[in-house]
Amino acid sequence: MTLSIDTMDTVIYGDSFSNLEIVRDLCDRQADRTDMWYHGFCTGDLIDRTTPKKTPGTMFLQATHDALTRKTPTRLIVALGVCERLPAYTDGWYGEEVINEDNNMDDCEPYFTETEVNRSNMAQLHPTLMWTQIYKEIVQLSLLCDTHRHQLMITHMNTDAVGQYINKRHPLIRPLCELAESLPCYFNEQHSCKTVCQKAGVKPLDYAQYGWDGHHGPEGQRIFAEHMATLAKEAQLWN
Repeated sequence: MTLSIDTMDTVIYGDSFSNLEIVRDLCDRQADRTDMWYHGFCTGDLIDRTTPKKTPGTMFLQATHDALTRKTPTRLIVALGVCERLPAYTDGWYGEEVINEDNNMDDCEPYFTETEVNRSNMAQLHPTLMWTQIYKEIVQLSLLCDTHRHQLMITHMNTDAVGQYINKRHPLIRPLCELAESLPCYFNEQHSCKTVCQKAGVKPLDYAQYGWDGHHGPEGQRIFAEHMATLAKEAQLWN
């Protein structure tokens, strides 16, 4: 069976940088879905899995689950936000767990969160370990999507090549990074929303509070959308 692009559903995974409600709260006008950077990439029905503070680990877990369980080809868009976050799951333990076999992954959403980082678990955020895991997830998700005939885009919203140190020559990172960056579906930190908008001189809506790490409104979202559309066309991503 060949599925028409027009009927292929889309799933967006992200944190506050790609969350419509956050943009609405910051805008001086009523923003809608057409103001979001990913709108032009959406086909069919949109499933929005963006929530503030969502971790990369949770995004990749949900995308992997969708890639395995969705019965028809689907367009998956992973918009990595703040990478220095550790995932946590807050449902009860064992017999006290609320979610059971009668539920689905959508029901698990309220229980995904991030764990507090302290001196006892700082090593889990070691940049070498963190980026090794991110590149590993990119590679594995790409292979899985190819197997199940899904379409995939992975990009960065907040990471840049200056503020976040990535030692791409480290022996743990190098082979996974090289493979990830060779994939047509992955667009690295050089093309993040933060980087693109900063080069264009477009400040986040909450620049006074967060500087260039803030959240972009419709103007920044549009500039990033145009940049990503050009990259997707050059990569022949979904041809």
